[in-house]
Amino acid sequence: MSFLVRKPLFKKMSIYVLGSIGPLITDTETERMSSGFSFADVVAMGISNKINRFTIDFRPSLRHVFNAGIQSKNSGYNTKNIEFGIYYPL
Repeated sequence: MSFLVRKPLFKKMSIYVLGSIGPLITDTETERMSSGFSFADVVAMGISNKINRFTIDFRPSLRHVFNAGIQSKNSGYNTKNIEFGIYYPL
């Protein structure tokens, strides 16, 4: 499940806030988490700029992975990410 709220700045540029939560399956046990079923929460802020038919997107984000106590180890972990994308409609 996710949400995205976008605010246009100019005709071809906008900023947005994104939030999501979803399931995942990990196959590796770590010192903080058991392998198996987990969840990931993501919150991000981004900027998009359309140049001709291309859209360039830049999005720093924070991600928290946890298993909600389903497995024995549930310390979870956080990551800071930077995503960069170029989109072209087909």
